[in-house]
Amino acid sequence: MKTGQLLAVAATMAMLACSPPEQTTPKHFPGLAVDARLAAHSAIFAPGVEKVVDGVYVAIGFGLANAVMIEGRDGVIIVDTMESTDVAARVLQAFRQVSDKPVKAIIYTHNHADHVCGAQVFAAAGESPDIYAHALTDERFKALVNKTRPIIGTRSMRMFGNFLDREAQVNAGIGPFLDISAHSRAGYLAPTVTFEGTLTAEVAGVQFELVHAPGETDDQLFVWLPDRRVLLCGDNFYWAFPNLYTIRGTRFRGLQDWYRSLDKIRDLRPRYLVPGHSRPLRSAATIQSVLTDYRDAIQYVHDQSIRMINSGYTPDELAAYLQLPSHLAEKPYLQPFYGDPAWSARAMFSGHLGWFDGDAANLNPLPPLAEAELIARLAGGPEALRQHTRQAFEAREYQAVLQLTSYLLQLEPNHPGDREMRVAALIKRAETATNPNARHWYLTEAAEIRDRFVARPQARLTEESLQAMPLSGFFDLLAVSLDPERSARVNRRVGIMFPAAGEAFGIHVRYGVAEIRPLSVAAFDERQFDIKLTATARAWKAMLAGERSPWRTLPFFRYEKGNTLQFARFLKMFQPPEQKLPVEPARTRTQSTRLAAYDRQS
Repeated sequence: MKTGQLLAVAATMAMLACSPPEQTTPKHFPGLAVDARLAAHSAIFAPGVEKVVDGVYVAIGFGLANAVMIEGRDGVIIVDTMESTDVAARVLQAFRQVSDKPVKAIIYTHNHADHVCGAQVFAAAGESPDIYAHALTDERFKALVNKTRPIIGTRSMRMFGNFLDREAQVNAGIGPFLDISAHSRAGYLAPTVTFEGTLTAEVAGVQFELVHAPGETDDQLFVWLPDRRVLLCGDNFYWAFPNLYTIRGTRFRGLQDWYRSLDKIRDLRPRYLVPGHSRPLRSAATIQSVLTDYRDAIQYVHDQSIRMINSGYTPDELAAYLQLPSHLAEKPYLQPFYGDPAWSARAMFSGHLGWFDGDAANLNPLPPLAEAELIARLAGGPEALRQHTRQAFEAREYQAVLQLTSYLLQLEPNHPGDREMRVAALIKRAETATNPNARHWYLTEAAEIRDRFVARPQARLTEESLQAMPLSGFFDLLAVSLDPERSARVNRRVGIMFPAAGEAFGIHVRYGVAEIRPLSVAAFDERQFDIKLTATARAWKAMLAGERSPWRTLPFFRYEKGNTLQFARFLKMFQPPEQKLPVEPARTRTQSTRLAAYDRQS
């Protein structure tokens, strides 16, 4: 390859490999206050291994979730495995103080990372425990590499406050903290035994029943130990108002499914209830009373949301209207330390009717910048709007400050005074927040604006977990990363063969759209491509996951047609724009924001 070509390859791959600098120093806010109720809530996450009943032990306070050990005749069963291999190792060490019997089985109650990402630690070298889960669990977990992974990761970091120091975090509502950092590794193992409705099994002399119980996730299950009348309910109950909607973003959670799953649990009348978060409950009477209130709260949100939606209420009106009845709102296990009834009501609207609230003004609303210009004009200009915002801050109307600074930062995103006012208002809102998810979000956004970064996740999958992910998921993410401007005039076909995996894919970039299809080996050989190459699945996945540089990847593929430079230029079209903060103006596809111009466009 000539010197000029080498330089072009170097420049192209450097562009492909660029990423923002890591933020590793926890963000601190001097003199930060905390809501007394939220501070007191931390007591339920005192760390340690608690004996529930003979042979059943729960590890609490090591990370966001609990892990449970069920001791059998010649081995143990582990139910849920924590959020990373580091946390799982600490839990296993604590469990080994109780029993040194080998792990014979692992059970996942559902697919969330804080329940499955420490599995490799519990599957010791040379042992292959069966891994039980619902039939949907593997698919749902592997969706981590799908289309919305970048933004869900960032929103999760904001919600759990992973970039904040411990003083700012206080607790995570359902656990002390989500222990995820740049050093964390996710050690997921795929299930080996799956089911759909119910499954009865015996491991190490322990008889158990797994029952599908959709709620927080559609693959949720509970574990029933009939001989001991112990029920492990996963995330369908914990000591806080349930996350009927999570602000990090997720697929719609069916509220009817959730409270009906709780009814299944109530019908079994367990004497011991072990949640996936917070502490176990004892006595059948207590459990019946608590679960009845819990399911009633969920049904109340469902029924009253639908009732008012049918009356024409918009999402904002629903959120302001819906409050739990006092006999439920006062219960300690229904306090909004995790979910929130108002957020749940909004989710009910979008889940049943979609984004349009019914107000004709919102069919084609003004873009954010045009709306900001309108508000500034009504206020008497940007400086007058700024003065109104200062007055609102002095009056301690911090929510008003947030809304007004959203307009100001659309108009002048780098105005230092506006940025400082917003940061100050975010901190004030955080100090009075009972809900830790809200507190974390306020403070993380304040840190992002103050320190000029985006809270992108830094944890990584272990090599084994990464290679277990299907190739198709990586291509799904590739398709939605296509830059429409760079590819607007491109009509180009690329074929990639992965011989060891027995898979092949065709990528046809056609004027702003990437049609990506899996191909059979025979079809691959017959297709006409502009670039044709053979790659290893291992290297391809590692590169797209950011674990391996394009420098160390692309030159080592075998090119039957085309070359490294051409393929690097092709991949350059799949660079998504850098993530922006929600309050920042959009940086792509600038358009006139003048009101008359927008009316003509509409």
